[in-house]
Amino acid sequence: MRAVAYARYSTDKQTENSIDTQLNAINDYCAANSITIISTFVDMAMSGTNTERPDFQRMLAGAKSKQFEAVIIYDISRASRDLADWLNFRKLMQSYNIKVISTTQNLGSIDNPDTFLTETITAALGQHMVLQTRQKSIAGTAEKAKQGVFLGGYAPLGYDIVDGKYIVNDHEAKAVRTIFSMYAMGDSYADIFAKLAEGGYKGRRGATIGKTGLHAILKQERYIGTYTWNKHKMKYFGKWAGGEKNPNAVRIENAIPAIIDYDTWERVQKRMNNNKRNASNTAKHEYLLSGLVECGKCGASFTGRASTNKKGYTTRYYVCGSKNRAKTCDAKNINADQLESAVVIKLKEYFANGDFDTMADEIFKAYTNGKGSKVEEKKELKEVERQLANGTKAILDGVDITELKEEMARLNVRKSELQDIIAVSPDLILTKEMIAEKLKKDAQLLHDGEVKRLIKSYVTKIYTHSDEIIITGGVNMEHCGRRI
Repeated sequence: MRAVAYARYSTDKQTENSIDTQLNAINDYCAANSITIISTFVDMAMSGTNTERPDFQRMLAGAKSKQFEAVIIYDISRASRDLADWLNFRKLMQSYNIKVISTTQNLGSIDNPDTFLTETITAALGQHMVLQTRQKSIAGTAEKAKQGVFLGGYAPLGYDIVDGKYIVNDHEAKAVRTIFSMYAMGDSYADIFAKLAEGGYKGRRGATIGKTGLHAILKQERYIGTYTWNKHKMKYFGKWAGGEKNPNAVRIENAIPAIIDYDTWERVQKRMNNNKRNASNTAKHEYLLSGLVECGKCGASFTGRASTNKKGYTTRYYVCGSKNRAKTCDAKNINADQLESAVVIKLKEYFANGDFDTMADEIFKAYTNGKGSKVEEKKELKEVERQLANGTKAILDGVDITELKEEMARLNVRKSELQDIIAVSPDLILTKEMIAEKLKKDAQLLHDGEVKRLIKSYVTKIYTHSDEIIITGGVNMEHCGRRI
C-alpha cells in the first residue's frame, strides 16, 4: 500500500522532538504492516484548530489527485483539534477512497456507527482541551492587560518597550505630533505625507507611512495615554472573526505616557468622524491632480479611482483612461497618495530653493515674448472641443458610462478655463515685481494648506512613464498682474 505520513506539533507544550516521536511511530507501524511511505508532510508550530496549514493542504491536494492510498497519522489530535474539521477530513478522504490510519488509535470506517461515535468523542475531547487552554490563556493575558503592560507585537510609532513598559521615543514622537497637529489644522493626507518625507520619518518597521498606516495612527488611543487591549474580535482560532467590538475589552486611561494632548485628539477624531460621514454620503474622493496626469504610453488622461478592501480601508489611485474604458493600454495604476505627495514635495522644493527675483525675471521675459498670442491655449481648446463633441455623440448613441460623464464634466470645466484665458485682453499690467510678489506669497500659502489651488496654478502637466514621472510647470499670469 502506498501511503503518506502526516505529523504536526503546535506551540504550547510541544517541540520539534514531538515530530520525531510521531514519525518514528509511523515508520515502525508501516514497516510492520508492509506499507510504503512515498511522502512525508509536516506542519511545525501550527495549531490544529483549523486546516489552514501548508503541508496539510498539500496533502489534501495529493489526495485529490489520487497520488496515494492511505494517510498515516500518530493520533487524531495531530490531524485536527476541531471536531467539525476532523469529520470533514474523514468524509473527504472517504470520497477519494483513501484510508486514514492511526498508529495509536483504531480507526475504522466512518460509516460504522461505533467508529463514528468513538472518533467523535475522541475529537471532541481534543477540542475541549484546546478550548480550556484558550480560556485560561485569555484570562491570564487579560490580567496582564489590566496592568497596562506590553503584550507583544509591535509598539505604536512613538514608543519603545523597556521591561514591558511603554517609553516615549523622542524622534518618532515628533512625527506623531506632526501628523496630529497637521490633521487637526485641516491639512490633507498628501500634505502630511510630504512633511513626513521632508523629515525623513518612517513607519514602525522602516517602511514609508501610507494611508492605512496614517489612519491607524490617528485612531490610536495610546497617544493620549489610554491603554487598550482586545478592542475588537479580530481572529478566532486563527480565522477572521469579523472585527466587531469586544464587550470584554480592557481600557485603562493614563496608563502609559501620552504623546498627544486631549484637545488635539478630540479635534482629530471630530474631523475623522465628519470625513467618514461625508464619505458615506457622497462616496466621492478628492484627487489633487485631476486633469493633470497624462499617460506616457498612449497619451490618455489619468482619472481618479478608489477601491475598498474587506476591512473597510480605501485606497485612491490614478488609472489611465484608455486602460479603464477601452482596455487598450496596460499602463500601471499609480497610488494617489504617493504621486500627490511627490508633486507637493517638488512644488515645495521649487519655492524653497528658488531665487524669486531671478525666477520672476525669467517668467516675465517668457510672458512678454508670448503676450497676446495664446497659441497653446487655442490649440488645447480646439482639442477639448473635439473630445467634447465625441463624448456627446457617444452619449447620444446610447453609451452610458459613469467615467465618460465624469470626463465630460472635467472637459467642460477646462473649456471654460481656456475660454477665459483666451478672452483676456492685452491690457493687463504686469511687472517683474508683481510676479516676484506672487511667488513669495504663494510660497507662504503653500505651507498654510492651499496645496490644491497652487498645484492648479503651477503644475501644467504630469507625464507618467514606466520608469519615471515628469512634472512640468508654469505660472498663471492672470493672478500676477492687474488690469487698466
